[in-house]
Formats: sequence, C-alpha cells, structure tokens
Amino acid sequence: MGFTASKRKRYSMTLEEYMERENLTDEAMAKKIGVTRSAVSYYRSGKRMPSVLTMHQIEEATKREVTWDCMSKRWMRERKNLSV
Repeated sequence: MGFTASKRKRYSMTLEEYMERENLTDEAMAKKIGVTRSAVSYYRSGKRMPSVLTMHQIEEATKREVTWDCMSKRWMRERKNLSV
C-alpha cells in the first residue's frame, strides 16, 4: 500500500496502545483476527502494515477505530467499501 515509515510507526504505536487497553497479547490478537502471532508482532513493530480487511478486524477486536492520520487515502477508500 505504500505507507511511509512515519505512518507505519504511528500505526504501530496506535495498535500497541489499543492492545494494551484491551489486555491483548500478540497471540490473543492473532487468534481474534485470524493471522499468526508473528504477523501481529510485525504490525506492532511497524515492519509491516496489515491489509484493509485485517485492519478492520483489528478495529473490531480492539473496539476502536484506527487513527485516520496514519492511513493512506487508498486505505480509507477501501475501508469505506467494507462498511457498505
């Protein structure tokens, strides 16, 4: 999706905060959203960004919306299509 390093970092910090609020470990989050524990670790470290669908599942698992300033315009368009 072409996220800049600063956007990946902001997203990883946001994800870390949301998971802490819900007391979710990497393993617990992975089970909730259907990915591996190592994938969650990559998301939290900012090394990778989850797909639009996975981000949507993360929002549902943490009961919070992703901070929009760290998302790309393409991601926001694709997310809007998920909500329809």
